[in-house]
Amino acid sequence: MVAVHQSPHVLIFPFPAQGHVNSMLKLAELLALASLRVTFLNSEYNHESLVRHTDILSRFAQYPGFKFETIPDGLSQDHPRINPPPDCIIGDGVLGLTFDVANELGIPIIPFRTISAGCVWVFSSTFDMIQAGELPIKGNQDMDCLITSVAGMETFLRFRDLPSFSQVSDVKDPLLQLMARETSKNFKANGLILNTFEELEGATLSQMRNKSKCPKIYTIGPLHEHLKARLADTNRTLSDRSSNSFREVDRSCISWLDKQPKGSVVFVSFGSIAVLPREKLMECWFGLVNSGKRFLWVLRPENVPRNDGECDGVPTELVEGTKERGYIVDWAPQEDVLSHGAIGG
Repeated sequence: MVAVHQSPHVLIFPFPAQGHVNSMLKLAELLALASLRVTFLNSEYNHESLVRHTDILSRFAQYPGFKFETIPDGLSQDHPRINPPPDCIIGDGVLGLTFDVANELGIPIIPFRTISAGCVWVFSSTFDMIQAGELPIKGNQDMDCLITSVAGMETFLRFRDLPSFSQVSDVKDPLLQLMARETSKNFKANGLILNTFEELEGATLSQMRNKSKCPKIYTIGPLHEHLKARLADTNRTLSDRSSNSFREVDRSCISWLDKQPKGSVVFVSFGSIAVLPREKLMECWFGLVNSGKRFLWVLRPENVPRNDGECDGVPTELVEGTKERGYIVDWAPQEDVLSHGAIGG
């Protein structure tokens, strides 16, 4: 009997946050365009949000080897196994549990990081900074001093440039340890995929390749442009509903941008997770208004906590203060905004 050749089957498992799922869906579509079989594993809640606000079902139905699978918050012991079994797992680089699954199945694991190569390299150097005595940050530390224990960044990386979870007074801080531990696993995998490109971060990528044990580091960014180009080759395009967004996007901001001078608008967004204390949010608002610049602000209603800890809508004074030069939406089509000619400020 002649063996029937089947293309490799890749399981993709993102961290359940907007930016991670968005980037990994783009990666999944690129793999599907290359005729690989892909299973995209997502939480039930996030999958339902995508179905409600985007065209993912019709869009990915074009790929016969592609399927979505969902999981609840916790898998039961009798959860059915994926069939056919995957040949490789592309896991979100902050989900160390995917390494355990790959090891158990005896298949390759290739983490994908949605952040820059520079961030990954700094995160992975946490234990080096601790050993050099540069972490934890001391109370009287000059935050403009250079950090010397991150290879290749000795001439420009300052203490103030470190992520907030690194700016702690105790090296046993759980989040610091978690991020350092999970990132270090990335370099012990069969490969590492980064949403960047050599011309942008070549020096950092050279450090990563020379000093880490990761056999292959793949730079495939910028993913959004790569995907557009591949789709164009097959006479396909992305629609307004191809944003991979968990939320309903407010496209009225694009009409507003169309009326603004070229390069005149500051775009402000704190992402899908962060919740700012009211005093910080108001300080940002005063800064934007007092700058005299036009601005587009993505401000989720739940981003404004009330004193009792519950969430409230956007403050009236915030809306009034931005009527002259600003525009506020709950959620924006971010890629369309960033590529708009009016953005620049």
